[in-house]
Amino acid sequence: MWIRLLGTVSVLGTDGAELRVAGLRLRGLLARLALDAGRVVDTATLVDALWGETPPATPNALQSLVTRLRRVLGPDRVVGAAGGYRLAVAPDRVDALRFAELRAGAAGEADPRRARELLAGALALWAGAPLADLRELPFAGPVAVRLADARATAAEELAGRGLADGAPGAGLDTLTAVLDDHPLRESAAVALARSLHATGRRADALDVLDRTRTALATELGVDPGPELRHARAELLHDAPDTRPTAPAVTGAPQDTPEDAGPRRGDGPAARHRSPALTSFVGRADDLARLQALLGAARLVTVTGPGGTGKTRIVEEVLRRSDGAAAVAELAPLTGTDQVAAAVLHAVGGPDLAVADRGGSDTLARLRATLAGRELLLVLDNCEHLVAGVAELVHDLLTAVGGLRVLATSREPLGVPGEHLLPLGALDDEQAARLFTDRAAAVVPGFDPGDGRTVAALCRRLDGQPLPIELAAARVRTLSTGEILARLDDRFRLLVGGARTALPRHRTLRAVVDWSWDLLEDPERTLARRFGIFAGAVDAAAVRAVCGASDPGGDPWDLLAALVEKSLVVAVAGTDGAPTRYRMLETVREYSLARLAESAEEQWIAGAHGDWVLGVLEPGEPRLRTGAQLDWLGVVRSVEGEAVRALDRAVDAGRADRAHRLLAALSWGWLIRGEQPTLLHRSATVAALPAAGTGPAGALNRTMHALLLAGHGDTGTVRADIDAVLDAIGDLPRPLHPVVALAGPVSRAFTDGDESDLLTLAAGDGDPWLRAAAAEIVALGAENRGDLDVQRTHLRIAHRLFGEVGDRFGLGVVVLSLGELEDFAGDRAAAAAAYREAIALTSELGNLDDLPQYRMQLAHVTARDGDAATARQQMRQALVDLGDRPQPETPGWFDWGHADVERRLGNPHRALELLDTVWEPVPPGPGLLQRDAVLHMMAAAVELDLGRPQRARPLLDHAADAALASEDGPVLGQVAETAARWALAEGDPDRAGELLGIAIDRRGTLHLGDPEVVATRDGVRAALGPERTDAALARGRAVPRDVAPRPRPATAARSR
Repeated sequence: MWIRLLGTVSVLGTDGAELRVAGLRLRGLLARLALDAGRVVDTATLVDALWGETPPATPNALQSLVTRLRRVLGPDRVVGAAGGYRLAVAPDRVDALRFAELRAGAAGEADPRRARELLAGALALWAGAPLADLRELPFAGPVAVRLADARATAAEELAGRGLADGAPGAGLDTLTAVLDDHPLRESAAVALARSLHATGRRADALDVLDRTRTALATELGVDPGPELRHARAELLHDAPDTRPTAPAVTGAPQDTPEDAGPRRGDGPAARHRSPALTSFVGRADDLARLQALLGAARLVTVTGPGGTGKTRIVEEVLRRSDGAAAVAELAPLTGTDQVAAAVLHAVGGPDLAVADRGGSDTLARLRATLAGRELLLVLDNCEHLVAGVAELVHDLLTAVGGLRVLATSREPLGVPGEHLLPLGALDDEQAARLFTDRAAAVVPGFDPGDGRTVAALCRRLDGQPLPIELAAARVRTLSTGEILARLDDRFRLLVGGARTALPRHRTLRAVVDWSWDLLEDPERTLARRFGIFAGAVDAAAVRAVCGASDPGGDPWDLLAALVEKSLVVAVAGTDGAPTRYRMLETVREYSLARLAESAEEQWIAGAHGDWVLGVLEPGEPRLRTGAQLDWLGVVRSVEGEAVRALDRAVDAGRADRAHRLLAALSWGWLIRGEQPTLLHRSATVAALPAAGTGPAGALNRTMHALLLAGHGDTGTVRADIDAVLDAIGDLPRPLHPVVALAGPVSRAFTDGDESDLLTLAAGDGDPWLRAAAAEIVALGAENRGDLDVQRTHLRIAHRLFGEVGDRFGLGVVVLSLGELEDFAGDRAAAAAAYREAIALTSELGNLDDLPQYRMQLAHVTARDGDAATARQQMRQALVDLGDRPQPETPGWFDWGHADVERRLGNPHRALELLDTVWEPVPPGPGLLQRDAVLHMMAAAVELDLGRPQRARPLLDHAADAALASEDGPVLGQVAETAARWALAEGDPDRAGELLGIAIDRRGTLHLGDPEVVATRDGVRAALGPERTDAALARGRAVPRDVAPRPRPATAARSR
């Protein structure tokens, strides 16, 4: 077996044939296990890798994937172990692990030629971008970046070895491909240029360097670094350098070599390049950008919130550079008049006490000390002295031509010519590596074990290095799970930083206190109010909520100041959308604590809720119009804020506000397929004391009752609806259309009285209400097998939903019309209708209905015999389904998939799929239908395999379950399959009767199903027209309380 990860994920069997691994998460499971081939990967790590922050709704989702993977690879290849799974494959049978093995072998190989062969062999394993088809999965992105960087470094290593060993052409093609993929990678450009030059291709070498220079200028707005500039100068002077190229900055930190002689600017400043005490984790891209900026600009300021690693990245830059540098630590200073003296001391001027008041004499001595020197001056921690630092930097840069300045600050200096490098969060992989590295330093042998817990912990800490390091220090006394659980009290938890650290870096609270104390009073007021927001919002929202009472200045100016001071993050909009603003979670928690200490918390929460309602309530009716998509975008943009406001209202027992917020959200959730969320939220709000009786309360109580009915809990629906109807007498009209439908729907489905629905559908009122009433009438008619009434009312609903522009209602109706076309035998018209329904549902982003619609289309395609297209349609349905709970009934997708495979002549594959869904499932809607269809499908497969004796008991069970479900379409489907069995067993009379039962229960035979048509034709051929008609008539006359078993009950007893 050979597993490929270095390109599109695939697996070759022992015979060399490719094994089909269908489905995004199934391939993801294979890849994640393969990355640790031969070792156990715990289940939590696998769940986090495949589902990330949104764990699967069903607890056995991972087990289902494992079962499917075993079917593909073989039952012995995926081995269950304590707490996880192991892929029973040797590591050298996974290309990514073989690549690492060969590269490590090259590093330890004394023979230069053999080392080059090993590197070339490693690079030959690559077939494209790693994990190319898995980038949607949480784990894939960081792993792919790491693998791609390893490939690039290996290519550079091969080129460097070739230059050193007299084989300059080694790896030229691979190095060229690396540079194509990473056009800003200067180390690759230098390696390629030197190799080309050494092979006599000087012009090509210059072109490589010039293209890289152009890319750096175009993409980053910077000049190349010193290594590339030096390489270009060599080429221009035609003096090839055959030294190996230095490793890329994305690799492991390298020791800075000692130079042979003195450089201009050497002297006291050299003492500031001290060795690192901890490893430098992550930030490879930021480090590369900072090095590029320092090669192009005279003033660079690294900005970011406290604890983001500004000082650490500067230390790393200094460690990797060989120019003269001096570091002035400004944190201990208390006044701007101390800055010049501190800098003079740092650059090696005449000894001065830092406390000296640096007047013009100090500045003159500083200029004199720097005159004629080429020096990088680092000014660390400028934010509390930013005005004085800015003035000094401007003066020195103007006066000293050889000076460059690298500053760290929580806000820019604001000096002309300043280039900024804002530091953001570490990505998930970098953050986890940092945590693990620091934890291992305090607990030797630390094993993160639950990778999911560490990842969640790092995300809760915003991916910020200092909080992560403080959390890692706690593993001496707490497990990672305990640390995560206590993060709601993070400021008490995250204390005890290094004793040698600055005081403001020893606790998380001190980090934020430092920034908070640097704010002006109006800025602090806006900051604490801003903490009320759950996520990113635009400036208008900030003004509406935080400016509801004067904060002491213009809210926009104060917001801009908070962004400048790294307390608020600005997220640029796309396609003309406004900029949005958010706080890191740590800063937000701090701000909320400050808000709670103030007298403003209650009214700010009220202003936040008012703002949410002001956005959502006026547009709620638009969710049932042609403006549906635009308004769904609005709903999504404030959904996080609305949910947070809803939680606050529930916690405070504010029933009326909670009902209004839920009512504003509910229809958007419904049409996007978020019924579980809606059911949970409606139950929570319904449990509040003094539940709302206004329009919003009436809507929510109605929706809750109907949702319960839809999930199989019909016991109290009529009473619940009646209670709502009793309470709405004095409410203003018109009522919400769902409330207006409540009484008619309740009477139709509990009393069988559709008169009110028919009146609504035929009236001249709200067209959406009329369309919905017609659709519900059609649903009842479908269940009774009254196709004429169903078709008539579906057409009414189709016309009205089309007029108002409701894609949700239209999609449901179009699907039902397609089913009628399918029953009538027009598969082409059915397929066209299903495609229309898919398009409408896709626009809404309704991933609950979309997989079902795609599967309907796949069934039609399979019955047409187009295997490739049907399977592609099923694959797309599986992608859409993801790991959401399967709608209506567990396992519907698997048995639907099984039927497609059966129709395509693959009954054994169909049985495998059915085997996954036989387990008992919890109570819910449609379980009787599930039971009936599952047994009927299994019986159909047995008939395909020529085993009618096995099909008979399955069909008996299916018939009894279908009868209990009182579902006409399911009864019809079971009766048709039973008829097929009876005909195969030589009983055309019974087959004809069963077809008659199918016609009565569903209103028609399924003429779009070739098997049903073949059964009908077989009965007619065996009996002739008159006897066939008589058998059909007997079947239609069978009472509806009789199950459509293959043999009549009396016949079964007599036998």
